[in-house]
Amino acid sequence: MTLTLPGTPWRKEQTEDLQRVLRTVDGEIPLVLVSGNHDVGNVPTPETIAEFQRTWGDDYFSFWAGGVLFLVLNSQFFYDASMCPALKQAQDQWLDQQLSIAGQQKCQHAVVFQHIPLFLQSIDEDDDYFNLTRLVRKEMADKFSQAGRPGAPGVWVEG
Repeated sequence: MTLTLPGTPWRKEQTEDLQRVLRTVDGEIPLVLVSGNHDVGNVPTPETIAEFQRTWGDDYFSFWAGGVLFLVLNSQFFYDASMCPALKQAQDQWLDQQLSIAGQQKCQHAVVFQHIPLFLQSIDEDDDYFNLTRLVRKEMADKFSQAGRPGAPGVWVEG
């Protein structure tokens, strides 16, 4: 289900409908909610991030399952954090810390969930609305690649 963008008509009703449906999911099934543009806006603000957190929980977080580190990122910060640079910086520092911990723990794999994929077909593809810019793509790919050096986790990105 796709919600309308923050601040638009029917947002509250759609959110309540989705929460009602999610309550019917078996409690034994873990749900991982990944924020995206329909949750925090194309250009997130401190207010839209706070609304997401009040409604759904953290907009970025990690968890371990079966010896694998899972990282859930707010990729809207990578798209345009001009209205909330301090929030993006906090996530960046947290991510660096998580990748460092993964290396210290010698985890075999790390999986990244984010709404906007690094790329659609090829890391060298043109910038598009549906992927991250080449500059950001290279920065993130380098960060994940560094984390995947010997003794550190391999990283797989799920967009």
